[in-house]
Amino acid sequence: MDTTAPARPSVTRPRVIGHRGAAAHAPENTLASFRRALADGADGLECDVHLSADGEVIVMHDDSIDRTADPASSLRAGLIADLTREQLGTVALADGEGVPGLDELLELSTVPLFIEVKAPAAAAAVARLLADLPPDSPAAASTVISFHPEALAELRRTVPDVPVSLLVETIDDDALAAAVELGAVGIGPAIDGLSIAATRAAHEAGLAVNPWTVNTPGQLAVALACGVDTITTDDPAWVKETITR
Repeated sequence: MDTTAPARPSVTRPRVIGHRGAAAHAPENTLASFRRALADGADGLECDVHLSADGEVIVMHDDSIDRTADPASSLRAGLIADLTREQLGTVALADGEGVPGLDELLELSTVPLFIEVKAPAAAAAVARLLADLPPDSPAAASTVISFHPEALAELRRTVPDVPVSLLVETIDDDALAAAVELGAVGIGPAIDGLSIAATRAAHEAGLAVNPWTVNTPGQLAVALACGVDTITTDDPAWVKETITR
């Protein structure tokens, strides 16, 4: 009788994406936060972008500086769309950090990015920045993500080779159809409510599953049980350590 133990199926670990860098440990969407995520072993970085008044792609989650500007900053309020990059350069965030441009982050990063287009008007400018990267740049393999299908459609028209992923609250038939119509490589649902069946349906549609934002042991357990492709988290070091352990 053959007593050899059956081989276990190989398991591909999901890539760990630093949400706004390592937002649990450094001010979100700052170069310090992205550097911390890289130091903590993140396989990719996630950032949010808007377009400034002079057409520059700015890394910030909100459409204004009001929430994240330091109280001591000389400029503490205003919509990003109404401010030039020079003006945004005077804004002080927490820990003395500044407001970065996407070009700075692309130059800094040693891993691919998930670039979330918050304002559809920024899509074309993001596409141009990615198209101008040298082929050997780690950031050249970045994916553009958005809740706005029209922004991703515009980007696909401008630079068809740039991969896109559709952000959604939940994976359902309509969300899958929209992602497939866009030619997306992935779909990004909220982790709360994600199921094995939904993940399987997305995979059968040829889409990677990139849930957001995994910050608790329960959420991480769901992500791993569902067999997702990436895990976006505020604490990449914790997720990497937990998966390894």
